[in-house]
Amino acid sequence: MRLISWNVDLFRSGLKSVEKKVEAVCQHSPDIVAFQEVTDRDLPLFREELAAYGLIYSVDSLALVEIARVAYMAERLNELRARNATDPFQFAYGISRLSEQCSPSNESKDCGCLIASRYPLTPLNPFDFDIPWKQRVVSAVISAPTGEFELHNAHVPTAIGGRRNEIVKAETLVGIYRRLATSSARPRILCGDLHIPEAERSDGTIVPFYKDIIPNENYNTGISETDEYLGRPRKWWYNAEMNILAGLAEYDLPDVFRRLHGYRAREYSWCPDRGPEDVPKCKRYDHIFASVRLNPTACWYLHDLRGQGLSDHSAVVADFAP
Repeated sequence: MRLISWNVDLFRSGLKSVEKKVEAVCQHSPDIVAFQEVTDRDLPLFREELAAYGLIYSVDSLALVEIARVAYMAERLNELRARNATDPFQFAYGISRLSEQCSPSNESKDCGCLIASRYPLTPLNPFDFDIPWKQRVVSAVISAPTGEFELHNAHVPTAIGGRRNEIVKAETLVGIYRRLATSSARPRILCGDLHIPEAERSDGTIVPFYKDIIPNENYNTGISETDEYLGRPRKWWYNAEMNILAGLAEYDLPDVFRRLHGYRAREYSWCPDRGPEDVPKCKRYDHIFASVRLNPTACWYLHDLRGQGLSDHSAVVADFAP
């Protein structure tokens, strides 16, 4: 079973672009693809093109979140109506608060995640993830010939663009960890563009973006774990990244690439430009974490997709033999 996860780059969209992207990915014979940065305009195109290659079962976060919101609002409206049967003002006020809660004003609603599979799938409730922008994760139970497993496809927002974006990025990482930091009867996979870490060292040290509390050679950073940044303890920011990158292994979700290749293997999936590689600036943002029970046998990056200008990210591939 082969999974390919790829940020398809929303800025390179349109019919011809979608056709080229799907053709380039499907040359590698995936059984399942997990795409990030899929626009609402391009979703029908991706579905049609992927189906032509046998990936006929699909689910996307944009449609799924709207369905979940309608169901949630219907349930809450019934509660509001019963609670404020004789007070129209309180009922109207409750509706306005509910609308704001279900659809935050700063949430991007035209870009989401897509899963397409050769095998039947059952969508999971996106509200199971307590994250600011619900469209950034899509999940499904895949009914593969060897048994069922959960697939979670995530696109963590970048911190670029202001302090609010920094907070949303960290809160998304925290929400993903809380949802997955539990035992599961079914095997699981988490994949996607996580926009972390800052760097990885050959000795196995993971360097997060919020690395201020990492001790120096004298084990003294001069910064207390309780010191705050944007209203949160610095330790909270550090843990937001490290709980995903290292902590999920405790819940049978290790980093597949590092499990197979160790930390001496230098890899990356995003670079600042598409010219000659400036490796020190390149980052390994795109990951696959998977249950050991799924028996991952290979994992590598498809740099040719980025080299062709199809995206600013390389795709990550994993083979499994459960």
